[in-house]
Amino acid sequence: MPVSPALRGGIPMKRVVVLASGRGTNFEALAKELKEEVKALIVDRDCGAIERAKRLGVPYIKLEKPWQDSLRRALRDGNYDLIVLAGFMRIIPEDIVREFYPKIVNIHPAILPAFPGIDSIKRAYEKGVKLTGITIHIVTEKVDDGPIILQRGVYVKDDWDLKRLESAIHRVEHIWYPRVVRKLLYDRWEIKGGKVIFL
Repeated sequence: MPVSPALRGGIPMKRVVVLASGRGTNFEALAKELKEEVKALIVDRDCGAIERAKRLGVPYIKLEKPWQDSLRRALRDGNYDLIVLAGFMRIIPEDIVREFYPKIVNIHPAILPAFPGIDSIKRAYEKGVKLTGITIHIVTEKVDDGPIILQRGVYVKDDWDLKRLESAIHRVEHIWYPRVVRKLLYDRWEIKGGKVIFL
């Protein structure tokens, strides 16, 4: 007899995979908030995210070389509703982006289009900005340039050092990333005018 899929509020439970390369704090925030939805963690190296996955009981996949082929197979085999980048330190190949668009989501620790690319928090701090923050966006073939889903600001206090700013930004990430992923999974939305609009 067929088994019905798990339901959340009468809606079939969605499947999420998280990609990470580092400590895995955003992965942990997502896995704790979306316990039923986060089905797997994919990593490209030995990293702290693996230990968090083990502790949380989330299966993990470590990509083999060439990592691009390994990633492609893992995403196809998993049949995921959403692919969530959480500190994944690789540029997703264009053919994978095209195949899964608009299912790949990224979080960036700055208010795009300011400070794209790596070391965004450090560059913002060294520039002396008074306001920075986070951007959650759909991934496209151009790095850090996809349709914006949400942005939240962090005011930089004059007595903050870089470590304090990093902590403040990560705290905002851990609050908003799970909320946005949940909305993408269960709410209706469309991409219009370079941004995501919830209907």
